[in-house]
Amino acid sequence: MKKTLLLFGLVLLTSTFSIAQSPVTMGSILIDPYVGFPTSNVIWDNGSELNYKINGGHLSYGARAEYMIAGDIGIGFDVNYVRCGYNYDSNDTTYTWNQVSGQYDTTLSMNNYDYLAQRTRIMVRLNKHFVQTDQVDAYIGVGAGYKLTKRDWKTNGEATLEQEEALIPIACRIAIGARFYFTQNIGAHIELGAFGGGIIQAGVAVKL
Repeated sequence: MKKTLLLFGLVLLTSTFSIAQSPVTMGSILIDPYVGFPTSNVIWDNGSELNYKINGGHLSYGARAEYMIAGDIGIGFDVNYVRCGYNYDSNDTTYTWNQVSGQYDTTLSMNNYDYLAQRTRIMVRLNKHFVQTDQVDAYIGVGAGYKLTKRDWKTNGEATLEQEEALIPIACRIAIGARFYFTQNIGAHIELGAFGGGIIQAGVAVKL
């Protein structure tokens, strides 16, 4: 992570000393399909988890579309989707009160726990572009919108709980990013952000 941040900063610093025409202008449309990393595949390890597996993988998928309403201000949408969760076996101990003996009886059993969450975030984005050269377009952005969530819990293959709504159905994101153009209209982009998706998002950059 430190190396990524250092490289990101060096590219932006170098670009500020370039004297060139801005790669984007008022009226430009910018489209950024991307993948994000990491997802929230986390489990609290208490020492009893066995055969731990990831559900849904480590990547999220999304796209941003931005319209330049001024030379350095853009507004648009950010939509991303992620499937994440886990599956593991656990040696569980059950305690049952025995009225005859006046003590607890213990029962050991192997159980399988399966969890899968699916999240779709739809946000309105506002970006302020602070570096603009022929090759580099850097920005800071904020976004806010709605989060749709579905969660499924299963124990030993049987559904134990389904939740169709997010506990807090609000999505938001604060980010800094840059597009690096290889041609007049095609390039790559990377974004570092908090909330509303993966900490690192990267993909293709298209300018119309």
